[in-house]
Amino acid sequence: MKCKMLPVTLASLLFAGIGSAVADSHGMTAMQLAEEKKCTACHAVNESDGMSVVPAFKSIAQRYPMEEFDRLVQVVLTGGQDHWGHTEMPDMGVRSDVSPADAEKLVNWILEMDE
Repeated sequence: MKCKMLPVTLASLLFAGIGSAVADSHGMTAMQLAEEKKCTACHAVNESDGMSVVPAFKSIAQRYPMEEFDRLVQVVLTGGQDHWGHTEMPDMGVRSDVSPADAEKLVNWILEMDE
């Protein structure tokens, strides 16, 4: 009986690990978070997805190294302009509120796209 339980137990642990890598404790992936926080209203994942006014997430990842993480988190939190051309990223009053933890998760996800 123990021999039959081991594969089931291992499979359960494997799938639990995969799920935790993709989603946080609330079950939300970074992509779902980007959609919920309205990031995807202006930003696409790839340039080929049709956005031309603002950079796609993958373009941001190609432009900025991980060393820019803290600065990019601040850009997500405060908005502003002149980060990429002259298009202004709206302040929080215009877009959905993003917590510092959400901003860190989003920036990490974006920057990892270049790896």
